[in-house]
Amino acid sequence: MPTFLQSFVHVQAIGSMLLLVGFLLATTALQQRASYQVLRLLENLPESVKATEIYAAARSHFERRDVGNLFTSRPHKIPIWFLVIVVGGCSFICYFGAELFASNDQKPSYVLGGIRAAEAGTSQSDITALSRYQSETVFIGSMAFLAAYVWMINQLVNRINNEDMNPITYYFLSVRLLAACLVAGISRHVVEAVPPIRDSLISVTIDGRSFPAGLAILGFLIGWNPTLWIDELLVKVRDLIKSKIPSQRWPLKENLPCNMSLLMLQGMVPDKIDRLNELNIDNVQKLTAENPIVLWARTSYTLDLVLDFIDQAHLAVLFDEERLKNLRDQGVRDIWSYALNIETDAGRNTIAALLHVPMGLIEAHHRRMDECPTLVRLSQLRSALRPIETWHDADRQAA
Repeated sequence: MPTFLQSFVHVQAIGSMLLLVGFLLATTALQQRASYQVLRLLENLPESVKATEIYAAARSHFERRDVGNLFTSRPHKIPIWFLVIVVGGCSFICYFGAELFASNDQKPSYVLGGIRAAEAGTSQSDITALSRYQSETVFIGSMAFLAAYVWMINQLVNRINNEDMNPITYYFLSVRLLAACLVAGISRHVVEAVPPIRDSLISVTIDGRSFPAGLAILGFLIGWNPTLWIDELLVKVRDLIKSKIPSQRWPLKENLPCNMSLLMLQGMVPDKIDRLNELNIDNVQKLTAENPIVLWARTSYTLDLVLDFIDQAHLAVLFDEERLKNLRDQGVRDIWSYALNIETDAGRNTIAALLHVPMGLIEAHHRRMDECPTLVRLSQLRSALRPIETWHDADRQAA
């Protein structure tokens, strides 16, 4: 049985690194396959759509993300292997640390032992206490690594889904893993230096001995967010400095812009909001800057539905929710119906009176229709999607 358990621990250590490598390989293959299928899909679009600037931007978007094999691609191979090495080294310490610190014959280390290493005695009790303290430092670092490892996998899923994996991202993930372990080790020494904090940690008594189980919770929290404690400290220091030294005041809460939630759009039910959030689209303003063909290719929505959401979003960034409701009550629900209503002087007067806004604002919106590059490209795409023979033409011919 001991041999089996020891082998199981070794398998876990090697498996964590192989899991990361296999995960990267699998997701890279899936991403390449998805990009290939999307490019084939774009090839089947009508020639009129291919002639638009939005189509060219969408095709360039997917072609730029065709990086080939991560482990052999020139810009990716160094950062990706650096991440693998960092995970491998941390996994080794995490799974074999207890085995390495099983004996009491350890050399004092300022990094692991803190103040106990500076005052290390020669008696057996001092050596045992030092060994236990240094082992606890490795323990909290291991808990931080496990939490950071889970967080990293989650980030990889999100970034690959959003096609936001740049070479520097792998360096960022590697540094975050190392920072989590380092902050956890330092926190162990800080906890020991502050008796109230040390005494408040949860402990578990087993066979008459007390074990600092609270270090596991602390290590996990630090691993999930290594800057949590630093941010809290900086906020306290900043507030203290602001109270002592004159500085510019912060904006009043009532003067801050409102949260432009996707709920401002008609038809944006929770499942659609969740899907767009997965693509890092979390507000109306972000949606206005998205390429509709890219969204259509990456979701199950029709191109008409994607365009409808984007058209509504362009109107939503111009007015607050109360004025949007007034416009919808009059049948004005997107930027193009709004543009039609402000084409004439009479229409502009009607809209200005309805919304209780200056006429100059409505006239500025009218000029913006032909000057905004995003709206010009959307208009070009809509013209390309318009059937050659409309239903009005068919009615005339039938008559």
